[in-house]
Amino acid sequence: MAEEATETDTAEAAAGGGMKKMIMIGGALALIGGGVFAGMTFMGGDEPQEGDEVAEAAAVSEAPALYQSLHPPLVVNFKDNAGDSHFMQVTMEVMSRDQEVINAVREHTPVIRNALILLYSGAIYDEVTTRDGKQQMLADGLAEIQTIMTERIGEPGVEAVYFTALVIQ
Repeated sequence: MAEEATETDTAEAAAGGGMKKMIMIGGALALIGGGVFAGMTFMGGDEPQEGDEVAEAAAVSEAPALYQSLHPPLVVNFKDNAGDSHFMQVTMEVMSRDQEVINAVREHTPVIRNALILLYSGAIYDEVTTRDGKQQMLADGLAEIQTIMTERIGEPGVEAVYFTALVIQ
């Protein structure tokens, strides 16, 4: 009886050892296949492949968003249709995915602030008090900033502009 148990244990150990070998061989083949695929993908040669531009554009758009405040707040006075004076205090931030653009915004903040003050001083009270009017202010501000950035660094660079505070009275 002791001999039967020993033979059974030996057979199970041999079967288990075979299973371990199969798993190790399968794992090794998977690693080799992955290495060959990666080598073919990443070592494709010096010639640009079709779709490389799409991959580069995707890499840029996947970069983290960087923000720069246009601090201190802009204070603008403007009139309504009845001729009454109003004031608007605007705190804004710009967003880009390129640190060089953020540095350029920081460098050219006085020019940007001046342009935005001139732009928003022509605002119409009945329009800027609505949601659509505020969104239009953001769109106009973005266009103004992108124009300045294109003149200064040769590219628009700024992707978005956000109000972080807006007071109209």
